[in-house]
Amino acid sequence: MGNDDGAVGRRTVVVGALAGIAAAALSGCRGPRWYPSEISPDEYVLRSAITEKRRLIKRYEVSIAAGDGPTELLERLLGHHREHVAALRERLPDRPGRAHGEKSPSPSPGPAPVGDEPVPVEGLRVAEQSAAASRSRQLARLSDSGLAQLIASIGACETGHARLLSEA
Repeated sequence: MGNDDGAVGRRTVVVGALAGIAAAALSGCRGPRWYPSEISPDEYVLRSAITEKRRLIKRYEVSIAAGDGPTELLERLLGHHREHVAALRERLPDRPGRAHGEKSPSPSPGPAPVGDEPVPVEGLRVAEQSAAASRSRQLARLSDSGLAQLIASIGACETGHARLLSEA
């Protein structure tokens, strides 16, 4: 069974298709600078961290308003979280069509609603530990070393918060 009249064999077609697929797959691997979206992996981490911080802030606000727990400590930790959000928002890239210095809006979609029930101090401690663990996972996805330092610092602060809450 030879090739008649210049016909292409089945093996040639299969090998050619596999080579084409491999070439297409490899051409997409351009390292951390290539991403098939308007939002880079670093910005995705930023937006995710902001969303998580906003949820934590809401939990603190509800607990403080209810008068549950050591109010002075909770207000101080709430202030830290607000500072973290401000620092993270500063790192959001400017978008074309926005006024100079006007940052992108908060992550979309917004964070899932946090209930109106106050969170006990133990619950806030667990939330802080969870947030710190999340920062560790986020570090692995970052390519910007300055952003990685910021995320690591925020995680360290959240670990400190968990310790303070365990002593309260």
